[in-house]
Amino acid sequence: MPISVTFVLGKKENYFFNTPTHWAWHNLPPDIEALFTKSPNIKDVIELALGSNGTYFISYRDHDGQVLCKHYNLPNALTSWLYCSHPSVVRDLVTLSVTLGPYDSYYAWDKSSASWSNLPPKLEKSILNRLEHQDAWKTTWKANGAEAPSFVSLGADEAYWMRTVSGGGCWDLKCSAPPSNPGATDGMAGLRGMNKFLEDSSDFNGVAGLHLFPSHPDAYILITMAGKAFSNLPEFTWVDYNKLSPALPSFAQGLLPIPPMPKHRQQAPPAVQPQPGISPQPTAQPQVQYQQPIQSPQPQQHHNCCPPTAPGAPHNCCVQQPVQPVQPRPFGLPVAVPYYAQPVMQQFHYGAAPLNGQQGGYPNGGYGAGPVYR
Repeated sequence: MPISVTFVLGKKENYFFNTPTHWAWHNLPPDIEALFTKSPNIKDVIELALGSNGTYFISYRDHDGQVLCKHYNLPNALTSWLYCSHPSVVRDLVTLSVTLGPYDSYYAWDKSSASWSNLPPKLEKSILNRLEHQDAWKTTWKANGAEAPSFVSLGADEAYWMRTVSGGGCWDLKCSAPPSNPGATDGMAGLRGMNKFLEDSSDFNGVAGLHLFPSHPDAYILITMAGKAFSNLPEFTWVDYNKLSPALPSFAQGLLPIPPMPKHRQQAPPAVQPQPGISPQPTAQPQVQYQQPIQSPQPQQHHNCCPPTAPGAPHNCCVQQPVQPVQPRPFGLPVAVPYYAQPVMQQFHYGAAPLNGQQGGYPNGGYGAGPVYR
């Protein structure tokens, strides 16, 4: 199964960005950084979540293909759900997603079960409205699973965004009204613009995910199903983010209650070998357009991305030299414009109009396409 995208920010200028073709990291907890420098090298990171007080969860594919995880200082309820009184984690690590919020809040889910605690009241109400049955091993959602949350993001001050399998969902970005004083700014203009975009959307079928960050209340990254990124990020992330964001693939939401996944790509036709004595015509390289240009020279930083290796070689994540561009993983999609298969047709057809009286999130937690349960 291909990985989805991961964008994580922490308090001490630490971050981890992961896409199907690239990853980048900076100033992560020592136990996590050790995974990137150990030998044999890990092949991939499936999920990474950072919380306050050094809290983290990471699942990864080791050099031999085995999927493992490490964590520290997780909320007690989350640890109990992960292990369920067993000596090792019993959840499906290949499809497991974890989002950590402030005050020990979290939402965790895999292809068959979900767990949450201390969520914002409106978000929890929305989730419960969609829930049909739950026990220790299975979570059943209404509308034959169409109402299952497939992406949940927690921000600061009880901000959140949630998308369902059918393209419904709810949100509350906690962006206040703009300052009344002429010329005054409060750093929330980007979030207010994002909130307007969500208000104008009939559903979330075009949104793969909206990443919020408890440690940075005004920061966000929105990823569309077409693979476009829109963001407001602190400057210490710009160098790596500007290398990764143009390489995002397009996404599709499947039937499982997991985040939208990159679309499968078609096999590129074999290259035609030039005949002896005939030089092939050089191909012009496309110009990469960054969505968030660097406005001023930044101090030299320690960035970590994947070095170049031969196709099919084991993944090697050594320290990247700052002057080198981020390199693709040997087993990922090509950096050039890839060939993708036809989009997976949406299996659900819901057309309920948005409710009136929205204030960031709907009073009953419902939104857009899909039944609204009260």
